[in-house]
Amino acid sequence: MTLKQQADRAQKSLYRPENQVFLATLRAVRTRAGLTQRDLADRLGRTQNYVTAAERGVIRLDGLQIRDWCQECGVGLTDWAKEIEDLLADVTPRRTRPRRSRE
Repeated sequence: MTLKQQADRAQKSLYRPENQVFLATLRAVRTRAGLTQRDLADRLGRTQNYVTAAERGVIRLDGLQIRDWCQECGVGLTDWAKEIEDLLADVTPRRTRPRRSRE
């Protein structure tokens, strides 16, 4: 692994370019469901500011919050994750892992 690759990997995810794909996907899931930020906020029992902040990356969602987001938008969590993986594959090269020896 090159020094640049190591530095990119060590960089906080908030500042990595892939984070923009993550945020765009959150917005896309909501808009494809035909929901406004207020609609989704009401379904989640949150404020519109919460949805806005999440979509802008001001606040970070944990796994359960992402699951709730997906459910309220009518999307399975694994479908959402697959969408992100597909988009990231177009944006970033895959990292290679060292092969394990079979013993």
